[in-house]
Amino acid sequence: MNHSMFSLRHAAAALVLALSGGYAFADTTLDVSIRTADFGVSSGWLDLQFNGPGVGLAPAATVTLTDFVGFDAGAQVITAGNVGGSLAAGYVIGNDAGWNDLFHAVSYGNVLSFKVTFAGDVDLSGNIGQSIFGILAYGPDQTTLLGNPASADGTLGTITWTPATVVGGAGAVDFAIHASAIDIAPVPEPSAWLMMGIGAMLVAGAARRRAAR
Repeated sequence: MNHSMFSLRHAAAALVLALSGGYAFADTTLDVSIRTADFGVSSGWLDLQFNGPGVGLAPAATVTLTDFVGFDAGAQVITAGNVGGSLAAGYVIGNDAGWNDLFHAVSYGNVLSFKVTFAGDVDLSGNIGQSIFGILAYGPDQTTLLGNPASADGTLGTITWTPATVVGGAGAVDFAIHASAIDIAPVPEPSAWLMMGIGAMLVAGAARRRAAR
């Protein structure tokens, strides 16, 4: 009986942990962090872009940038296209212009980080138009690429937004890392953290019962 109870709890814990992992990667908020200590310069620019395949070729979508760490509130900002907001309130970049670009002056030497949240209209046409958020680092001359990116376009990393195809559905994100200086990771929703916590408690409880035997 004890062995059966342990097996049941173990299976339940494994199921909860598996489900929580699935939820984590279905989220539309991601953490971005950039290690700049090896950039070789003390200052420069981060170029944050959100663009579709062309005007009118993708459903309307936005990316919201929040929780900035390592950024100077008084630094110069240059924008192009559909960009609004501020460092304190968060920037919102739309994909409906031909080119949507936030060019932000930064100091290098530490880790720069922020959160990226995606939202957008449903695409019922069957011709999914994806939009891409790109992150590039430049020197003070606004021309020299930093971070040794392996990508042809100079991006340190990209996040692709794919709209939902049914009413009420959720869009999906997929990211690619092109340089060792950048990390991109999904941010679990509260429900995912709850499920992971339950799974951890089940595993701990089963282990205690096994040790007691």
